Amino acid sequence: MIRLSHPSAIVKGEVKLPSSKSISNRLLVLQKLYEPSMFLDNLSEANDTQLLARILSDECSLMDVEDAGTALRFLLAYTSVTPGEWIIKGTERLHQRPIAELVDALRLFGADIEYLENEGCAPLKVNGKKLLASTSLIDVTNVKSSQFVSALLLIAPLIEGDFNLKVNTKMSSYSYVHLTISCLRRMGFTVFIKGQYLSVSKQQRFDGEYFQIEPDWTSFYYWLSIAHLAKEVDLFFPGLRLENMSRERTKLYDVGNKAMFFEEINGGIHITKKEKGFIEIVSDLNYTQFPDSAMTFAMLIPAVGKKHANLRGLDSLKYKECDREEALKNHLSKIGVQLTTDEEFWRLDATEYNLRPETYFETYDDHRMAMCVAPLALLQPIIIEDSEVVKKSYPHFWEDLKRVGFVLEEVTDMLDASKNSNVSSYPI
Repeated sequence: MIRLSHPSAIVKGEVKLPSSKSISNRLLVLQKLYEPSMFLDNLSEANDTQLLARILSDECSLMDVEDAGTALRFLLAYTSVTPGEWIIKGTERLHQRPIAELVDALRLFGADIEYLENEGCAPLKVNGKKLLASTSLIDVTNVKSSQFVSALLLIAPLIEGDFNLKVNTKMSSYSYVHLTISCLRRMGFTVFIKGQYLSVSKQQRFDGEYFQIEPDWTSFYYWLSIAHLAKEVDLFFPGLRLENMSRERTKLYDVGNKAMFFEEINGGIHITKKEKGFIEIVSDLNYTQFPDSAMTFAMLIPAVGKKHANLRGLDSLKYKECDREEALKNHLSKIGVQLTTDEEFWRLDATEYNLRPETYFETYDDHRMAMCVAPLALLQPIIIEDSEVVKKSYPHFWEDLKRVGFVLEEVTDMLDASKNSNVSSYPI
């Protein structure tokens, strides 16, 4: 456990965000399939990405993806078109997450995939071979996961036959399909989009052997939350730009502060704030396209004084590294906030909001459930169950916090935390 606090609530410094895990993972597969000599600059240090890189490099027939859902999905597509016999497995939690829609879609092209335990879930056995589109239209509108569609697109140039994928453009996180398309285009493939129909050219015109991966916008939103809750802010994020590939930048203005100023300068974004300022929050907080950011905003909104808010697009949270819907409800309940659901919205009721000192937050073996509460330490010292979980996406998160004045202290039990005794600071 760690105790997290900030003595002054004044946050100043330069923060080098982790590079985009989403872009890194896509480019690793594209590199392996089409451009092995390509150099990927600023590859993500996230455990998921490093794990995927090792697996692709080792080419071992037994692939243990641990808790990396993206690696499971992308490797399932990769092994389907790569000759050999492959076993893909992961953690118990990962084996509970559904994969049948991707398996069924790959089987439309003749993929040879077998469930080794429970139908519809990993572990899986794959006999890689040449895949073929038997018709010119492959209807995958039943597929609800954007990563499943992305997995199909990554291998599309290797599938024999000209075909269009008909997809459900209203699925959760469909913006990440557009991210995959952007990666394919950067690799020199032509991707055609017409409404629900997608097709990828077989020919490739790659104009170089270098690709620089941009910073991760999802990680930036922890810092945006910090900027809202701090008394004063002077932060610079090198490499972060509004024209970056990720469309997640659109969430930048969900919560606005009239005293906060954004400036693109010197190849990055500079944020300043010298007073508390008036907070504005958009009326429709829709996270359908970016559900990984929802927890951060849900913890921030009550903390800036908003008593009621409606959130949409949280349907997929149940199927993440943990049941994030339930975990988020538990986090909010710790600060006196209720999260209830109906047919359309998740409704926040913060009329009883109360963040008490030394509030303890479980992390549920989930990196985002740890990081989304960290900004609250600007208001009161908080206790976070497991600091190590951040390695999945943002390994140097705590070090970055310390550089801007946060204090991290190791605590052995809750009695130590409540007494603020028997603690030892982490070395910087």
